Formats: sequence, C-alpha cells, structure tokens
Amino acid sequence: QKCRVVEHLREEADGCDYLALWLDCDREGENICFEVISVLRETFTSESNIYRAKFSAITAPEITNAWRNMVKPDINLSLAVDARQELDLKIGVAFTRYLSRYFRPMAQEKFDPELRLLSYGPCQSPTLWFCIQRHDEICAFQPQ
Repeated sequence: QKCRVVEHLREEADGCDYLALWLDCDREGENICFEVISVLRETFTSESNIYRAKFSAITAPEITNAWRNMVKPDINLSLAVDARQELDLKIGVAFTRYLSRYFRPMAQEKFDPELRLLSYGPCQSPTLWFCIQRHDEICAFQPQ
C-alpha cells in the first residue's frame, strides 16, 4: 500500500487553527518543519498560527517547557540545510568523478582489471582519512 503522508497531513490539518511542529531539535528538523508547512500551506496561509517546539529529551519537564515556550520556525536554519545539501551534491559529484578517475587504475590493478566504477562521496572524507592513515601505518610497520 502506498504511503499517504501528504494526504494524511492535509486530512489532519483540515479545520485546525494552529500548527505545532514537534520535530528533531536540529537543522534537519527545522528543514522538515518547512517541508510540512509547504504541504499545509493551503490550510495555514500565514505564519501567525505556526509554531515550533524545541526540546532535547522526551521527559515531562522538557516537553512541558517546549509546550510553554513555542517559537516560530527559523527559515534560516532550514535554508542552511538546503545549502549544505546543494553543496554536498555538487561537490560530491565533482569529487567522485575526480577520485574515480584518479584511483581507478590503482583499483583495477589491485582488485579487478575490469573494474569500471569507483565511487566516493564527501561525507566519507574523515573515514577515508582514517583508513589511509591506518594503511600507511601498516605499510610502515617494522617488526622488532
């Protein structure tokens, strides 16, 4: 059965006066807030009745505090996520192409002469660095 998330949100919002968004308290959560707002724009035509709960734990004091201190969603945090996603995509595509061309001959020699694709993304940079550092340590090891 097809997920009907958008339809479900619209059905639930029909007739509501306020929208209270309870999502992760980070930039991605803020970004999802604006995705929900865009889906419900016909019901909530202005920002005046749209609020955001900010909490860090699911405890009675945190939830109560979040309810009492609702804030307006922050478009700048949401746009920061959009910008990061755009950069990740653009840099990722260029970096993957560069690394694939650079490392393909070495990978073909080591693993498979028929290897056609070696892919890599920017979010793996720290992991790659640790792998290379460990590889260099292993290669430089001199038994005593």
